[in-house]
Amino acid sequence: MSRARQIGAYGAALCALAALLAAPELYVPGLALLLAAAVAPAWVILAARAAEVKLSVTAATLSEGEPLQLTVSVSRGWLPFPGSAFTPWPGWELPARPVHRHDERTVSAIASHRGLQRIGPASVQISDPFRIFTRVVSSPTLEVLVLPRVHPVRLPARGRLAGQTRSLREAALEFDSLRPYVAGTPASRIHWPTVARTGALIERRLAAEADPRIVVVIDAYRPHSEEALDEALRAAASLCLHFAALGGCLLMLPDDRRPSVLGPELIGWPALHTRLALIEPSTQPRRELYLSRGRTIVYVTAAATGGRWLTGRGWRVSPCPVPGRPVAFAIAGCSGQSYGEGVQAGAP
Repeated sequence: MSRARQIGAYGAALCALAALLAAPELYVPGLALLLAAAVAPAWVILAARAAEVKLSVTAATLSEGEPLQLTVSVSRGWLPFPGSAFTPWPGWELPARPVHRHDERTVSAIASHRGLQRIGPASVQISDPFRIFTRVVSSPTLEVLVLPRVHPVRLPARGRLAGQTRSLREAALEFDSLRPYVAGTPASRIHWPTVARTGALIERRLAAEADPRIVVVIDAYRPHSEEALDEALRAAASLCLHFAALGGCLLMLPDDRRPSVLGPELIGWPALHTRLALIEPSTQPRRELYLSRGRTIVYVTAAATGGRWLTGRGWRVSPCPVPGRPVAFAIAGCSGQSYGEGVQAGAP
């Protein structure tokens, strides 16, 4: 039973008792309780029906550590609130009695965790002075995308990574495969031995001009912790921008079968940065790494050491370094270790 009904029942009982005992002095409190039980809900319902709560943010996308401004506005109709409590954020309550018909508050918060964050709802609790009847009016919930923070690559890391990249001109000089002749292709790219053998025009397909040597591979399989995965993704974002400034790189995300190209113009970076923010821990190990002849692999993982081995040439970047192996550089809370002679990549 609601509190208003209880108070109404008490009032009716006092009135009945006054009539039964012929005690007219009991009618006053009885009628007062009946009046309060009727007026309080009506006042609150009418005030809440015309009330509106709006929540807005300064930006729908921001990076970790950036401030977020929340603006909450409460509007009412012609009937004032008998009493109210203002909640701009769940669990944070402020007294609010709007003297005017529109009240606006601004609250600051810090985006501390990457991913899609739900903001709100903001709400105002409308009640009578005696808390007999209460209604809550809430705003819609907003979503804010928090991107992994990008750290600058410091001088020690730059020195260690120097020489691992090459210019786009060098990459463009490598032949990748053969393909049917496309009209307008220069004659110098026609593969004449194949033409003589088959009679069909075949051209050399060159490696993509924005396809440099370094491939950044992200493995989200069984991260050591949620914070470890966040650190690994911050390191991956930082390295991608560093390599892009040097001519471009390839980024292999956990669900991709082929890497994405990131050129120096950073045309595809907003979409890739968004996908980095939405990466979740995986329970399925990577079946293969993107290994290509002559390429350097930067393997980014948040898993504890042990299990599968990497071979070839490149770096293992992780917040959980391999024990007993020297750390070449550090970035975004992660250690970079060379696996030129083989190193354990992650937990099985």
